[in-house]
Amino acid sequence: MSTIEVSTTSEIGRTALPRRILELMQERGDAFTIRGFSQRLGISREYLRIMLAGDRPISPAMTERIAQGLGITVERLKQTDTQHLVQELTTVLGASKRTKPMLLRARDMAEKLVKTALGATERALHLNNLGRVQFFQQEYDEAHGTWLQGLEYAKLLYEQYEEKDLLHLITANLMLTYTIRKEFSHVEEILRLVEQAMPENSIALGLASSTRMNMCLELKKYRQAKEHAISSLEHYRRTNDDSRIAKAMINIAHCDYLLGDYENSAISLSSAIEHAKNYDYTLVFAVKEYVKVLIKQKNYEKAAQSIEKYESIAKDYPDIHGRLLILYTRIKNDPSFSIRISDDSTRSLQVRYFACKCLFDFYSKKGDAETALMYYERARIYSNAKSEFFEEEGF
Repeated sequence: MSTIEVSTTSEIGRTALPRRILELMQERGDAFTIRGFSQRLGISREYLRIMLAGDRPISPAMTERIAQGLGITVERLKQTDTQHLVQELTTVLGASKRTKPMLLRARDMAEKLVKTALGATERALHLNNLGRVQFFQQEYDEAHGTWLQGLEYAKLLYEQYEEKDLLHLITANLMLTYTIRKEFSHVEEILRLVEQAMPENSIALGLASSTRMNMCLELKKYRQAKEHAISSLEHYRRTNDDSRIAKAMINIAHCDYLLGDYENSAISLSSAIEHAKNYDYTLVFAVKEYVKVLIKQKNYEKAAQSIEKYESIAKDYPDIHGRLLILYTRIKNDPSFSIRISDDSTRSLQVRYFACKCLFDFYSKKGDAETALMYYERARIYSNAKSEFFEEEGF
């Protein structure tokens, strides 16, 4: 069984000009208090205060004076100098498919934006996007470190302006990398921050509960993990978001599976399938997990029917489709389905590895040692081990 992650796709717009000026003043230190900066601009302290409070429009001429006083261009102050880069990066990050050249270009753009960023909001936003690019490049340690940097600015925004959007985005992304990396040092501090800052945000609280679930799973505390998974579901129910509800049900089923409670695991997965009917990836993921539970229950007929019912949808997701065909070999006692996967060069190495492992087990039980050994050797070729033999643990 596997858990499935909940992601966040919210985007943050540019900061209003008065707030932008305040952030830049703060970055420049004590010399840029309202009193000090008003003297530098040659205007009254009250006039500057009213403009920064948003109670009086800032004219183009005054905008230019303020930019000069801050030592930057008007374009940098208003962030128009990076607008084209931001738009191009946003397009890549929002694409349904991202090629390697696209991500390399996105990485270059994101790094440039981080270098030019000024003020807590712009810095937090661009660090968040750089982390997203690194995440899509599967550089999870780098993404985690980038988001930790961004978190410092997001916390500053929350403390000074009660700004929660970037705090939500960055903490949500950090919870994802904590889980993927299976390294949870200092995560409790972040979870407490989320619960304190966003007690009304059911999505954030659901993510916090699912992160605690994953921490417990890593420690093999399966009953505690289930309690957090149930808590996550309760939070997501308040959102009326069927996709999140389905994913939470999958996680509860995962905990029940590990506890050996296949009956309740099957019930949760059956409900997840209903909630996920408009979300194809989550749907076929839930079906795959459901079939695995049905096999544990020796309900082979229902398992086969489930695969047959959803196979056409699963074809759009080759890895899951491959896994379903491998399970079909197990159900039908017919190696041809796994052979198709093991021989298909378009499939991922991991799926072909699982197919070979399945075929090794199949032919071993049939007493066909020669064929079993062939698939054992193929499985070794397709395995994830990329290190030299002398780098393997225990050598």
